Amino acid sequence: MARIEKHTNSGYAKLAMEVVETGYSIENNDSPVQYHLWLERGSTWVYDLNNETWAEATINDQTVINKYVSFDLRNTNRVLLGSGTIRIPHNEDGSKTITFWARILNVADQGDINWFSGTLGLTNIPRASAIGSVTATELGQPVTIKIDKKVNEFRHQVWWQVNDSGWIDLGTGHDSNVQLTVPVDYAARITNSDTGQLDVCVRTFKDDDKIGNDVYKRGIPIKVPASIVPTLEDVTITERTAQLAEFIPVGNFVKDKSVMRVEANNAAGSHGSTIVSTELTVDSLVVRAATGDFPANKAGNLEVTAKVTDSRGRTATKSKTIKVWDYYAPKIIGFLANRTGNGTNKTIIATVAANVSPLLIDGRNRNPYTLKIQYSAKKANRWIDAVNLTNESVERINRQFDCGAFYELSKSYNVRLVIQDKLSDLIDSILIVRSSRVLWAWGDNRAAVGGFPELEGHFESFLPVAFHSSLNVEDGLMSRGKPIQEFAMTSRDGKSLKYNGDLNNLKTSGGYHAYGVQHNPTGTNNYGYVNVTTHSTDNNFCVQIYIPFNQDSIFMRRCESGIWKNWVIVSTSEVETSWKTATLTEGWKHYTDYGNVQYSKTSDGMVFIRGTCKDGNTKTESVIFNLPEGYRPRAGIFKTGLNNSYGLAIIAVYPSGNVVVKGNVDSKWLNLDNVTFKI
Repeated sequence: MARIEKHTNSGYAKLAMEVVETGYSIENNDSPVQYHLWLERGSTWVYDLNNETWAEATINDQTVINKYVSFDLRNTNRVLLGSGTIRIPHNEDGSKTITFWARILNVADQGDINWFSGTLGLTNIPRASAIGSVTATELGQPVTIKIDKKVNEFRHQVWWQVNDSGWIDLGTGHDSNVQLTVPVDYAARITNSDTGQLDVCVRTFKDDDKIGNDVYKRGIPIKVPASIVPTLEDVTITERTAQLAEFIPVGNFVKDKSVMRVEANNAAGSHGSTIVSTELTVDSLVVRAATGDFPANKAGNLEVTAKVTDSRGRTATKSKTIKVWDYYAPKIIGFLANRTGNGTNKTIIATVAANVSPLLIDGRNRNPYTLKIQYSAKKANRWIDAVNLTNESVERINRQFDCGAFYELSKSYNVRLVIQDKLSDLIDSILIVRSSRVLWAWGDNRAAVGGFPELEGHFESFLPVAFHSSLNVEDGLMSRGKPIQEFAMTSRDGKSLKYNGDLNNLKTSGGYHAYGVQHNPTGTNNYGYVNVTTHSTDNNFCVQIYIPFNQDSIFMRRCESGIWKNWVIVSTSEVETSWKTATLTEGWKHYTDYGNVQYSKTSDGMVFIRGTCKDGNTKTESVIFNLPEGYRPRAGIFKTGLNNSYGLAIIAVYPSGNVVVKGNVDSKWLNLDNVTFKI
């Protein structure tokens, strides 16, 4: 019970209010509250027999008394002005505290007792049970729900769902422990993960009356069983090179020749999942697709694997082992063909050294080859077989062949070795077998030494020629029917040609040693190196490149229609491109956590500044650091950095090299990473 009271100013009387909770209802979540409003004697008695006094009281913002009253305290200590009982609804959790108020006006000419109040805490009514815990592992396994009851008589109705599948009702009458099993088929609701979300709902009853609100526990992990994985029927490997597929047994491949088509066949998800990726692997090579072509670049027994992954992240694999056989293309190591009898007979003997790779599969060579030796009159290109061997299998060839005795003594012949296996293009080697050796032969406007003449109107030598004096060739030197370069590009010992004249007159292609030249680039030494490149038909159009002997610089100029342009510098190594650390002034310090303040310059004259400093003088025109000569702008420039608030900090760079504060710079943090300019 709670009681409040208050006197009139005179103290003759006091108003008292008593409030008491007389019970509570679990079903209705409310309590009956009884109240009494009294006027009691104070220091003396008062009375009002004419209903001229107004009494009023409220409980929980609900008016319970508001009326005119009469009273007489001359012969009693108190008078009841009003009483009753009201039902107070509790909060959702069963708790409730009420506030009650009272007042009385015009108390027998003693004035008013204005509003005053008190509070009463009501019984905390047991409400809906809570879900204590839900223990779940995976679909198809028992799920245990523990319910925390507030009252022993409470019973419960329970529902569950997986990934918003719709609520499944387990019925009513459940006590504090409930078990259920989520069927494996619910994996079809969990397709993009291997773990679903189980939701549980519990409703509380006392007999047939619902107590409180439904309670939920959501997002309880429940896994899809590990046995639910995608399926992959097979992985197949086929030969994509049609030529090989005709004669190489299935499952066998040839190094550097085969192209292997790998396919993952009939992959499918399970219980609603989908295949999201396929990975094919041959040894260390990987293709991420359902079909892939692989080069056979490694010999041996290789494992081929197909792996599919579904939308749950579950995988399935299939593997097979294939055989890749080693192979190399035919190689001619040596080929010689000569007339017998020290070059004087009609018979030609050929010597052949070559290697041809065998391909032994299941005890049988799958790569037989053909070896031919053919001949043709010199330059006729009409080939006739002298030797024709087919279906050969010897890997290392080292033997002589008799090519016949029908080669005329006065003619030269081309002799050709041809080897072709089943896997590679043919290879060949062509030699010239000269006419029979003679000391001297002439006739029909031709002559020759060491053999019969072959070219009309020519003098020929089939022997090496040594001239012990000069050779003057008026119509030019030829090699294989083409002119030989006769102009001297260098000195006879391979060094640059020396030039000591006016560079304006040097319009002949070549590389030169400049020695006291004129019209070299202004400011450079007139000793150096010159390269001249001319137009193919007119040397009034040309380019000169000049490198002083004592300076690592390159200069160039062009001549157009005989008029030289000015020299321009192409590059120089005198430009420093490394980063240099600045010497800070006026209290500024390097903020090493963000990089020291440094500067650098590129070969084309771009200056870059980077780094961060702090703790310096931020007054306008205070100097942060000074750039040395070679890094200074021709005129003052304004640039921006960043201050501690990541706002723009204005600085200036002067021709003196001073980098100074201009505005919005603070001493906590000044970053200069964006400062760059061209000198």
